[in-house]
Amino acid sequence: MLPYLTIFGRQLPTYGILAALGVLLALLYLKLRTRGLPGPEEADFQLAFLFAGLGAAVGAKLLYLLTVLPELIRDLPLLGEEPLTFLHTYLSGGFVFYGGLYGALAGLWLYGRVSRGKSMDAYLNRLFPCFPLVHALGRVGCFCAGCCYGRVTDSALGVAFHVSPNAPNGIPLLPVQLFGAGFELALFALCAGLARRGMGGRRLLGLYLLLYAPARFLLEFFRGDAARGFVGALSVSQLISIPTALLGLWLLWRCRGAEQMKT
Repeated sequence: MLPYLTIFGRQLPTYGILAALGVLLALLYLKLRTRGLPGPEEADFQLAFLFAGLGAAVGAKLLYLLTVLPELIRDLPLLGEEPLTFLHTYLSGGFVFYGGLYGALAGLWLYGRVSRGKSMDAYLNRLFPCFPLVHALGRVGCFCAGCCYGRVTDSALGVAFHVSPNAPNGIPLLPVQLFGAGFELALFALCAGLARRGMGGRRLLGLYLLLYAPARFLLEFFRGDAARGFVGALSVSQLISIPTALLGLWLLWRCRGAEQMKT
């Protein structure tokens, strides 16, 4: 739709700009959520955010590389012959959200262990709503770039790309990226509201996983791109959605059990 923006005479990828905007908005949200805390505590949450962000980037890229592993192995000779071409092909783009989600959680856990700071529950309470917020902006970026596109459709919802380097141009496609972005914004609003009301971080995470995973499973049926990887009839994200939903259910059950023990 609009894969590049020209800023100061230079073409920049819209996806990258929107992803950066998502991070900035998440930092603004975190600033508001930690307002009034002592300086060291506020800095603690900001460092935790940094670790989560690094974990998200690494996890999202690693899971993407797993989805294209046969092609990567095939192209390994390029690493010696044309290393820049190889690195550009496999490192310049391609991220999978589930890898980013679990990578962020791993980064947050690692930070808690290294810093010996707050509990995972405390970090998640203030930080977790940042995840769907960043993801929502990233999905809008996907729509602008034409990646992660939907199936061909004759409905009024169809959107035809004309200069996309990823999606087929001139054919009405379902804007599944915007469906996902809207759902993530709704989840951000829900998680942010519940977090402010004092919901525990693990319970918040469990609720998000239980709501997001089934929605993602269903949305995958309306996608038209094959680059996301498949195992049999299901995409990689659909396969991950199943244990993710079960994990969310388990977290909610465990948190409820812990609350009952306290009472």
